[in-house]
Amino acid sequence: MNGADILRLSCKNFRSYGTLALNFSSKFVVFYGTNGAGKTNVLEAISLFSSGRGLRKAPISDLNSVKSPPFSWNIETVLEKDSCKTFLSTNAQNGRRVARIDGAPADSLAKFEDALWILWVIPSMNNVFIGPAADRRSFFDHLVGGRDKRHKNALKTLSRLQKERLDVIFRRKNEAWLEVLERQIAENNVLITKSRVNFIEELNETFANCPSNFLRPRIGVSGAVEEIFETCGEENAVLEIADALKKNRFADSEKQTTSIGCQKTFWRAEHPKTTLEAEKCSTGEQKAFLISLILAALRIYQKNRLGIPVLLLDDLMVHLDPSRRKNLVDELLSINVQTFFTGTERSLFEDLSGTAQTYRVEKSICFAE
Repeated sequence: MNGADILRLSCKNFRSYGTLALNFSSKFVVFYGTNGAGKTNVLEAISLFSSGRGLRKAPISDLNSVKSPPFSWNIETVLEKDSCKTFLSTNAQNGRRVARIDGAPADSLAKFEDALWILWVIPSMNNVFIGPAADRRSFFDHLVGGRDKRHKNALKTLSRLQKERLDVIFRRKNEAWLEVLERQIAENNVLITKSRVNFIEELNETFANCPSNFLRPRIGVSGAVEEIFETCGEENAVLEIADALKKNRFADSEKQTTSIGCQKTFWRAEHPKTTLEAEKCSTGEQKAFLISLILAALRIYQKNRLGIPVLLLDDLMVHLDPSRRKNLVDELLSINVQTFFTGTERSLFEDLSGTAQTYRVEKSICFAE
């Protein structure tokens, strides 16, 4: 097994840690200890080297340790890829989270993702197939974004353009500007749809070519935009979507929403044999779907070499039986991606014996074993 990709993590005034400094030398890192010991806080610190709000989606005001001054937390990490080191740090400035790369300010948190792409599986994600469609969309779009760097920007741009269009309809009634906006909205819808479709194609190819003991869902997308894209092709789809937006101006203004767009896409996940929708499958099958999707995405990222993929698994092993735990470890060994685990018992990680760097966590102190 190759050495670590994340070589070091250090935190100051973060969550339950006044200070924390860890050096990593393995692809697999385990943190075990009782509930509330501070294990997940370590994973959350790593997850903040992404453009979002981390695995807990917490506001930056909640990241401070209890006795430290407000907004005084700081997190730093060192990465290594192809013998080249990269230094990342993030903290709070003027009420917002900022990024520094190799000591220089980055113009956005998204710049982290040029160097590092983080996926995680946490307990709350058990509901990804039975919760709101928006949560499922967010989950899949994060997977797509790891393959296509333009995807997240296109989603943000689409949201901004839709808000501006509604404002123009409601306040200014500028016909010429509306046509420009609707053309741009249509172009972003097509770009997003194309990225999603390309990801699904590569996902299916990965499922076909890489054996797995985990049940794999059939994935698809549906919605008005997808129907237009499939029926009309890429170029004509822009015209069709722009025309649909024009026809819906009055209704959209009345409801203050955009009636057609990628923000309404529904991601389908079906059992490969029964064709049951994922939300109707058993909890165990849904867990297998989730793991399969994450493992396949990691293979896709490594193939496309888009930043260093890193996986965070918070309290997952306890929900798998011994054979499934071994299957997961075998697949992670095959993929060779750096993975950080948490769990309450050391025995959950017996299959990692001899390959993992292990820490026992007590009262937010990490003891190397």
